[in-house]
Amino acid sequence: MVRFRPWPWVVVLAVAVIAVATAVAVGLRGRGERPGRLESAPPGPAAGPPAPDFRLRAFDGRSIGLSDFAGRVVVLNFWASWCTPCKEEMPTLERVWREFRGRGVVVLGVNVLDDRRQAEAFLQAFGITYPNVFDPGQERMLAYRVTGLPTTVFIDRQRRIRAHVAGGYLGPDGRDRLRAQILALLEAR
Repeated sequence: MVRFRPWPWVVVLAVAVIAVATAVAVGLRGRGERPGRLESAPPGPAAGPPAPDFRLRAFDGRSIGLSDFAGRVVVLNFWASWCTPCKEEMPTLERVWREFRGRGVVVLGVNVLDDRRQAEAFLQAFGITYPNVFDPGQERMLAYRVTGLPTTVFIDRQRRIRAHVAGGYLGPDGRDRLRAQILALLEAR
């Protein structure tokens, strides 16, 4: 009588799961997107695809649309209150917003996959002053192909997407990398 030993199959299954997870992670990372790098794109209308317009309710009750910021550089940040890297990144976005808002730059937060009350409490706790909207149906998240949080989309003055960066601007150099991307957009024509 041959005795069945299940443990070799468990090892084979574990190795297969690890291999698939690694392949997915490498595939996601292999898109050429990394925080702090502004994708090189030709200036003007050919810079990238047009940014999909939207209109959503802000946490202060206003209706805000992307088209409200015509002719300005927009740093569109997708976030959630339960997202640890989002929490770490928010103060950096606030500092950059305060630094560049007088130069025609808008930081616009889009809260997704979240409870509105928790998101509102999060914004108050962190003292966030830049505009933030709530996307209850996640339509904007899908339109901008957001696959993880936080994700930042850089939109030029002609409302073209210039960069799509998955991951937060974290650590001591996060602010410097974010500033460099904004400065590059301000210089682009």
